[in-house]
Amino acid sequence: MTVTLGNLSGSRENLDLTIKDLFNDNWTAGNITGTITPQFECDTEEADNLARNDDSFIDTVKVNYVSRTRYDIDNFDVNGDDKHAWVCELFIEIKGQTLQVLLDMEDECNRILWENRPNGGTRLNKSDGAASEVSFFEDSEVEFERLEPETDEDYTPISQASLKCVYYKTKS
Repeated sequence: MTVTLGNLSGSRENLDLTIKDLFNDNWTAGNITGTITPQFECDTEEADNLARNDDSFIDTVKVNYVSRTRYDIDNFDVNGDDKHAWVCELFIEIKGQTLQVLLDMEDECNRILWENRPNGGTRLNKSDGAASEVSFFEDSEVEFERLEPETDEDYTPISQASLKCVYYKTKS
């Protein structure tokens, strides 16, 4: 018996790196107030970003790997026991030097996700340009929620959104 990942070309790559490179390769600095290109980070290339809070960069887009779970069977009809849907959840965390920069960066991340979303005819490419296993995003645009500041002063505002990438494992 062999288990294969649909759409995957070549070897597998952590999806936090795939999404980080998607942002890096498609970022348009002119869409951000002040023409800003942020520092792009992900868990695969950095220390555990979920545990780290060192404020090392003012303008950053971090992609954090959160979980990998089977798609809820009550909401998804699988073909017997030969095909399983899986969800990789990533957090996209944005830190901007001002609220306006933060909001512009949120819009730019959503533009990139929407324009490059995988579907029946489009694949989400890994950093080497080959197709990843992702079949679709649960939402083509994500909803950001403010995390900081927690006080009245608006220094380095931070927001976060959850991106769910769905892929299939098939048994043959």
